[in-house]
Amino acid sequence: MEKGLTALYEKLIDRPGVAYAFVVILAVLGIAATAMKREHAVDEGVVALLLSGDLLYGLFVTMLIVLVIVGTRIDDRPGKSIAVSLGVLAAGSIVRLLLPFARSIDWLGEWNGVMLGIMIITLYLAFRIGARFAVTAMGCALYVMFVTAGITFGLLDRITVSGILALMAVGTLAVVMTFLGYSQVRNQIETARRDPAGHSVRTGMSRALPFLIMAGLAVLVVAAPLAIAADGPPRDFGLLLMIGGPVGACAALMSAVPLVSMMQNVRFEVGTPPRRGGRRQR
Repeated sequence: MEKGLTALYEKLIDRPGVAYAFVVILAVLGIAATAMKREHAVDEGVVALLLSGDLLYGLFVTMLIVLVIVGTRIDDRPGKSIAVSLGVLAAGSIVRLLLPFARSIDWLGEWNGVMLGIMIITLYLAFRIGARFAVTAMGCALYVMFVTAGITFGLLDRITVSGILALMAVGTLAVVMTFLGYSQVRNQIETARRDPAGHSVRTGMSRALPFLIMAGLAVLVVAAPLAIAADGPPRDFGLLLMIGGPVGACAALMSAVPLVSMMQNVRFEVGTPPRRGGRRQR
């Protein structure tokens, strides 16, 4: 059974059209679930949380943390990842300090636009320095939050602050899943140094397949009793986790498709290269 799933997954990696179609179908399901609900009750706390900028800034800082951790552990550019993170953090902090001014002159829309622009620039810079694993991990987390929010908010009667915070926890879970899968890729890169990185991505993610499937199912089983038997915030939290766990596992597995295409001919230099020493022969 496990070998059959692994063989099917390896074939799916080589067929990006099928994988991307599956990803689009999940996103459409999230949009349709929310669109079919006639009314959405939103707590005032959610509006205040969005307008305060704390949620958006927290997501921005989380992206930088992911860039540093994944860029240091998986990619071969730890120094550049840290330098980019510190520089963008300084820019984001300056924008954050201007929030009271934006509020006083009713420029909250412009402020949020600038903050989103900085987040997009962060993704671009991370990709340019070679932190491809970090970019895909961030993309997985945002995608899982989008799909999970769409499906869950279509089932809930009210969107609350606790639900938004639980959604952030779902994004964190998605990052953890992708990071553990990419750790297998890194181990494969260190083992097969002469092979292209694309081959190591395919082999490493195939090894992570059983674990990611079990992780998604485990989250589903643990969260199901909360979603069914509980009420209030615990029910919302259980429902978000019950949907976000399997979606996060699927997103982590599907992230191998763009990684293989991006790193097909990339070779990683593992370890410190030997220093050239000694006297020059005359």
